[in-house]
Amino acid sequence: MSALGTALRVEALAWRRSALQRLATPLLVLVVPLAAVGLTALARSGAVDGAGAAKLADYATGELATTHLVVAGQILTVATLMAGGFACAAVFGQPLADGRAGAYFGIATPRGTLALARGLVVLAWAAACVLVAVGLTVAVSAGAAASVSASFGPTAWAAAGRALAAGLLAAGLALPFAAVATLTRSLLATVGSLIGVVAMTQVIVLVGGGAWFPYAVPSLWTGTGGPEAAAAIGGPALALTAVVAPAAAALVVAQWGRLTDV
Repeated sequence: MSALGTALRVEALAWRRSALQRLATPLLVLVVPLAAVGLTALARSGAVDGAGAAKLADYATGELATTHLVVAGQILTVATLMAGGFACAAVFGQPLADGRAGAYFGIATPRGTLALARGLVVLAWAAACVLVAVGLTVAVSAGAAASVSASFGPTAWAAAGRALAAGLLAAGLALPFAAVATLTRSLLATVGSLIGVVAMTQVIVLVGGGAWFPYAVPSLWTGTGGPEAAAAIGGPALALTAVVAPAAAALVVAQWGRLTDV
């Protein structure tokens, strides 16, 4: 346990100092609430027509605060996955790509423990960003609702809870890309795989299989595919999605435990 604790402290410090973290954190924490409020305002302004108006139609009605949080949840499901996937590509793939991982054979901490610590740090960071983003959206939405004499009621809190849960699920879905980075030892291959999965998700949703495809579940659950698609996401689908993170963590630990020719 002491080895894991030491590894967590070291990896957390390294991640806090990384350029990627400094760029991605404000994007997740600030852009998501701003985009949620902005898209809702745009949809209700009547300034958009044509295809754009059709895409924003769901945001044009309903309680203001609830809509803000629904939109924030939908954005978080994609933004958190992308940010977490890039983080895994950098944290796991870069040392293997440039040869720095060879130094891990000379330290006392097992390589599997290092991998677990890195995965936990990335997950904790992504989860914290999701929590802050939802919290900021709640604060802004409550203020906006009060300004138009509207209430921040139970439906808004339910939307906030769903946005938080969906964002956390998306954070967990990023961890398999640590395994991809370890297997390929390439940042570009990992990023390419991430983009490929996002594209494949769209295809699977179009053919009707999204309710059981983990990478589609958080987005559909927040209403991206409409109320019927959201209602189709039940407990088993959410549980299957939640299992992805621990399964990926176990795989990455095993991969790093077997690293030889680094």
